[in-house]
This record gives sequence, C-alpha cells and structure tokens, in this order.
Amino acid sequence: MDISNFERDRVSVCSEAQPESVQNGILRRSMRLLPSLAMRDFIGRATLTFYFAFGAAIKVGALILALRHIVWTTASSIDFAADVASLGFLALMAVSTVTRLPPMKTAQGIEPRIAALLGCFATVTLIVVPRVEILPQLKLFADLIILGGFTLCIWCLWWLGRSFSIVAQARRLVTAGPYRFVRHPLYACEAIVLIGILLRNPTWGTVAICAIALTFQYRRLVNEEKVLQAAFPEYAAYKLVTPMLFPALFR
Repeated sequence: MDISNFERDRVSVCSEAQPESVQNGILRRSMRLLPSLAMRDFIGRATLTFYFAFGAAIKVGALILALRHIVWTTASSIDFAADVASLGFLALMAVSTVTRLPPMKTAQGIEPRIAALLGCFATVTLIVVPRVEILPQLKLFADLIILGGFTLCIWCLWWLGRSFSIVAQARRLVTAGPYRFVRHPLYACEAIVLIGILLRNPTWGTVAICAIALTFQYRRLVNEEKVLQAAFPEYAAYKLVTPMLFPALFR
C-alpha cells in the first residue's frame, strides 16, 4: 500500500514538472527567435531617428514657404523664431537618438513602451499640425510661450545629451544644468510648449492631442522614476532634495 502511494506521488510530481519544463523550453525557443539586444536597439534608434528627421523635414519645408511670403514685423519675427526653435528641438532629438549611450536598465512590460511612444509621438505631431487664424494679440502671446518653451527644451535636451531615450531607460544619471532644479525639466518644458501650441491653434483636434500627450507623458515620467531608482542607488538622495517638475522657490 505504501509503495503504491509512493508511485502515485512520483507520477504526480513528474506530471506537474513536465508542463513547467515544456514552458521553459518554449520560452527559450521564443527568445532565440527575437533579435539580439543590440539589433533591437539599432531598430529602435533608426526608427526614431527617421521619425524625428521626417518631422524636421516637414518643418523646414514650412519655414521655406513662410520665408517667401513673410512681412517682417515684431510679431512675424517671433512667430518665425518659434518655428526655428521647434525645428532645432526636433533636430537635437534626432542627433541625441543617434548618439545615445547603451541602456543600463530598461522598464519591463508593454505599458511603458506604449506610454512612451504615444506621449512622444503626440507631442511631436503637434509641432507639425497646420495652424488656424486667431487674434493677433493671442497669436503673439502664444508664440512667446512656444519660443520660450522650446528654448528651454533645447537647454534641457542639451544637458541630457546621450542619456536621451523615449522608452523609460537608465543610461546615465544627469543632475547638472536644469536637472539641478527639478528631476524632469524636459517634461515640464514640453508642457509649456503644449500650452503655447494650444493657445496658438485652439481647435478640438489640438485639445485632444494635447490631452493624450500630457496623459502619456506623465506615465513616461512615472516609469522613468522607477527605472532610475533601480539603476542608480544615489537617485534616492537626489530625489529627496530635488522636486519632480516645479522648482522650489524657497529652500
């Protein structure tokens, strides 16, 4: 009787262990079918570079057309300068993507990737959306906000440099320049740009894209926080003394 029970237990254990070994085998075979990490990084880098370069090319075309018909005034000069600043930001994103460092750690799962792509692409899409005619005073105010926002974005991205990424990844911890004041200055400055674009182009389509961009940009920020904390032990101390988005007026 005891021997029979022992045999049944052994058969039961073997039958339970077999599916697990089968699953591990399937997982290993699936991983072999995927491109290598280096190849995946190259594909992502090439895709993003093409996207940013394509947006920059559209912007260059719009600027060339504008130059043919522009009448130079203070308002038109600021408007043109805002467009040039947006072009500079797109170009710098393309360069930063090409030259970025390999990641030390990457957020796992599908949600961080979806949030990153939707947040980034929605923001870039707004840069090349055609504009509607509005009151000159509102247009001037919006252009000043856009010009200031993009100038700040370029400053932040210049300091971020080779640590720039779309998906939440840890490449190098940057705490200098604008990162002395807040942990995520680029997101804050992009939000300023979104406000200016919304004022400059007040349509329901712009409102919808801005809402999508802000929602998923915040998700990107949250995911980046988790990755940076996991990759850099010193991030905890940096987080304690540096606000997330808004500089502290009094310390």
